[in-house]
Amino acid sequence: MRLLRLNDMTYKGLLDSEILKEVLDAPNGLIGIDINDIKDLFQQDGEISTIDVRVNAREEHRMEQLMEQIKKKGKSLSSYTRALIYFFFPEKCPLMMEELRPFSEWIETFPGECMIKWGMATQSAQELRAIVLLQ
Repeated sequence: MRLLRLNDMTYKGLLDSEILKEVLDAPNGLIGIDINDIKDLFQQDGEISTIDVRVNAREEHRMEQLMEQIKKKGKSLSSYTRALIYFFFPEKCPLMMEELRPFSEWIETFPGECMIKWGMATQSAQELRAIVLLQ
Protein backbone atom coordinates (compact mmCIF):
# COMPACT_ATOMS: atom_id res chain seq x y z
CA MET A 1 0.00 0.00 0.00
CA ARG A 2 1.33 3.43 -0.94
CA LEU A 3 0.49 6.69 0.78
CA LEU A 4 -0.16 9.96 -1.00
CA ARG A 5 -0.28 13.23 0.90
CA LEU A 6 -2.94 15.84 0.22
CA ASN A 7 -1.66 19.19 1.44
CA ASP A 8 -2.67 22.84 1.65
CA MET A 9 -6.10 22.30 0.05
CA THR A 10 -4.46 21.62 -3.33
CA TYR A 11 -5.16 18.53 -5.37
CA LYS A 12 -1.98 18.82 -7.46
CA GLY A 13 -0.11 16.06 -5.63
CA LEU A 14 -3.05 13.71 -5.88
CA LEU A 15 -3.84 14.58 -9.48
CA ASP A 16 -0.21 14.12 -10.50
CA SER A 17 -0.17 10.56 -9.18
CA GLU A 18 0.05 7.94 -11.92
CA ILE A 19 -2.48 5.69 -10.26
CA LEU A 20 -5.17 8.38 -10.28
CA LYS A 21 -4.35 9.33 -13.87
CA GLU A 22 -5.16 5.75 -14.86
CA VAL A 23 -8.63 6.14 -13.36
CA LEU A 24 -9.35 9.60 -14.76
CA ASP A 25 -7.97 8.75 -18.21
CA ALA A 26 -9.57 5.29 -18.56
CA PRO A 27 -10.49 5.29 -22.28
CA ASN A 28 -13.16 2.60 -22.06
CA GLY A 29 -14.99 3.74 -18.93
CA LEU A 30 -18.40 2.21 -18.45
CA ILE A 31 -18.96 3.96 -15.13
CA GLY A 32 -16.60 6.91 -15.05
CA ILE A 33 -14.89 8.90 -12.32
CA ASP A 34 -14.07 12.53 -13.06
CA ILE A 35 -12.21 15.37 -11.37
CA ASN A 36 -15.37 16.51 -9.56
CA ASP A 37 -15.69 13.08 -7.95
CA ILE A 38 -12.11 13.38 -6.72
CA LYS A 39 -12.75 16.85 -5.31
CA ASP A 40 -15.92 15.62 -3.56
CA LEU A 41 -14.09 12.70 -1.98
CA PHE A 42 -10.77 14.16 -0.97
CA GLN A 43 -11.55 17.67 0.29
CA GLN A 44 -9.59 17.39 3.49
CA ASP A 45 -5.89 17.25 4.32
CA GLY A 46 -4.47 13.90 5.19
CA GLU A 47 -2.92 10.76 3.86
CA ILE A 48 -4.58 8.81 1.11
CA SER A 49 -3.84 5.09 1.04
CA THR A 50 -3.63 3.60 -2.44
CA ILE A 51 -4.15 -0.05 -3.23
CA ASP A 52 -3.58 -1.60 -6.66
CA VAL A 53 -4.49 -5.30 -6.90
CA ARG A 54 -4.89 -7.75 -9.77
CA VAL A 55 -6.04 -11.30 -10.40
CA ASN A 56 -6.29 -13.43 -13.51
CA ALA A 57 -9.57 -12.53 -15.22
CA ARG A 58 -10.20 -16.14 -16.21
CA GLU A 59 -10.01 -17.52 -12.67
CA GLU A 60 -13.08 -18.85 -10.94
CA HIS A 61 -14.22 -16.63 -8.06
CA ARG A 62 -12.01 -13.84 -9.39
CA MET A 63 -13.91 -11.08 -7.63
CA GLU A 64 -13.67 -12.87 -4.28
CA GLN A 65 -9.91 -13.17 -4.80
CA LEU A 66 -9.63 -9.49 -5.70
CA MET A 67 -11.64 -8.40 -2.67
CA GLU A 68 -9.52 -10.58 -0.36
CA GLN A 69 -6.41 -8.79 -1.61
CA ILE A 70 -8.06 -5.41 -1.01
CA LYS A 71 -9.07 -6.44 2.51
CA LYS A 72 -5.55 -7.60 3.34
CA LYS A 73 -3.92 -4.44 2.05
CA GLY A 74 -6.59 -2.09 3.41
CA LYS A 75 -6.41 -3.61 6.89
CA SER A 76 -8.66 -1.77 9.34
CA LEU A 77 -11.47 0.18 7.74
CA SER A 78 -12.34 1.98 10.95
CA SER A 79 -10.10 4.94 10.14
CA TYR A 80 -11.41 5.54 6.60
CA THR A 81 -14.37 7.77 5.76
CA ARG A 82 -13.80 8.19 2.02
CA ALA A 83 -13.15 5.62 -0.69
CA LEU A 84 -12.68 5.56 -4.44
CA ILE A 85 -12.74 2.12 -6.08
CA TYR A 86 -12.19 1.57 -9.80
CA PHE A 87 -12.34 -1.81 -11.53
CA PHE A 88 -10.66 -2.70 -14.82
CA PHE A 89 -11.55 -5.90 -16.66
CA PRO A 90 -10.96 -7.42 -20.12
CA GLU A 91 -13.64 -6.77 -22.68
CA LYS A 92 -13.80 -10.50 -23.44
CA CYS A 93 -14.24 -11.37 -19.73
CA PRO A 94 -16.74 -8.77 -18.56
CA LEU A 95 -17.47 -8.15 -14.93
CA MET A 96 -21.01 -9.40 -14.33
CA MET A 97 -23.48 -7.84 -11.90
CA GLU A 98 -23.70 -11.02 -9.82
CA GLU A 99 -19.92 -10.87 -9.35
CA LEU A 100 -20.21 -7.53 -7.55
CA ARG A 101 -21.68 -9.15 -4.41
CA PRO A 102 -18.27 -9.40 -2.61
CA PHE A 103 -17.70 -5.73 -3.40
CA SER A 104 -21.11 -4.81 -2.03
CA GLU A 105 -20.51 -6.86 1.11
CA TRP A 106 -17.14 -5.15 1.62
CA ILE A 107 -18.74 -1.70 1.34
CA GLU A 108 -21.20 -2.68 4.08
CA THR A 109 -18.27 -3.25 6.47
CA PHE A 110 -17.30 0.45 6.46
CA PRO A 111 -18.19 1.88 9.86
CA GLY A 112 -20.54 4.84 10.21
CA GLU A 113 -20.89 7.24 7.35
CA CYS A 114 -18.49 6.77 4.49
CA MET A 115 -18.51 8.48 1.10
CA ILE A 116 -17.80 5.95 -1.64
CA LYS A 117 -17.49 6.49 -5.38
CA TRP A 118 -16.73 3.69 -7.79
CA GLY A 119 -16.47 2.98 -11.47
CA MET A 120 -15.30 0.48 -14.05
CA ALA A 121 -13.67 0.26 -17.46
CA THR A 122 -12.56 -2.36 -19.92
CA GLN A 123 -8.86 -2.88 -20.67
CA SER A 124 -6.68 -4.98 -22.95
CA ALA A 125 -4.85 -6.84 -20.15
CA GLN A 126 -6.30 -10.23 -19.26
CA GLU A 127 -6.68 -9.42 -15.58
CA LEU A 128 -9.27 -8.12 -13.20
CA ARG A 129 -7.76 -5.10 -11.48
CA ALA A 130 -8.89 -2.71 -8.77
CA ILE A 131 -7.44 0.66 -7.87
CA VAL A 132 -8.56 1.79 -4.41
CA LEU A 133 -7.93 5.14 -2.72
CA LEU A 134 -8.88 5.40 0.96
CA GLN A 135 -8.85 8.38 3.27
